[in-house]
Amino acid sequence: MTSLPQPQGHYSPAVKAGDLLFLAAQTGLDPATGRVPDGGFEAECRQALRNAETILGACGSTMENVVRAVVLYTDVANLPAINTVFADVFPTDPPARTAAVVGLPAGRRVSIEITATTGDQVRR
Repeated sequence: MTSLPQPQGHYSPAVKAGDLLFLAAQTGLDPATGRVPDGGFEAECRQALRNAETILGACGSTMENVVRAVVLYTDVANLPAINTVFADVFPTDPPARTAAVVGLPAGRRVSIEITATTGDQVRR
């Protein structure tokens, strides 16, 4: 496998429109192993954001340029873990975020969609 997460269907992992990047939702699968990392929900959430970071880097952007995140997850009890991960990944000036409890395919527990800019660092 490649270090870039590969789409599991007919879609683009990222689309650029002007200075904006729209990333397809990323799950917590490690692209090197094809498996969810050990460590429970929090590790799966961190891996989903690492996958997004990898795609952003390939598109010439960084996590500092994330302006919005949509977090889809399967159990409302995991919201504190999401908050912990986001506080670690975005310690200052976090992006706008939507979090919704949904059903996800293939036993996935979290899926994170990112919108970022390719321009200068975002001011919040």
